Amino acid sequence: MASYEIGYGKPPVSRRFRPGISGNPKGRPKRRPTPLAERIKTVLNAPITYRERGRTKVATYRELSLKMLVDKAIGGGLDAAELALKILEHAERHGEPGVDPISVENWIADYPDQTANQKTADFAAGRDATPAEWWRSSAD
Repeated sequence: MASYEIGYGKPPVSRRFRPGISGNPKGRPKRRPTPLAERIKTVLNAPITYRERGRTKVATYRELSLKMLVDKAIGGGLDAAELALKILEHAERHGEPGVDPISVENWIADYPDQTANQKTADFAAGRDATPAEWWRSSAD
């Protein structure tokens, strides 16, 4: 017989949680975004070209819609001003949840087994190495 009281809220010592070890080590799984939400994010983050004061610029749909909203608010639209201030308040309170990706493609030619030093030397010389010559060093 145990020398301590066993009952509701008082399990046996061998069955109790050990100090420093969680009863749920994996925790609650993160909520997956719905496919519709992912599609909306994809559309809003897609780049679009537009002309402003005779110059061609690139921005996302999200940036352009916010710019249009602020322009309407400055022009005297009270509804637009109210919405812009709500968006600003939400952004300041919650911050930005993610990072915008930057993609760079075909900046410097990439050849199999080419080292970073060889690629840097080719770029510094102002030329792209041809596929047959990338492996040659400057000492040859």
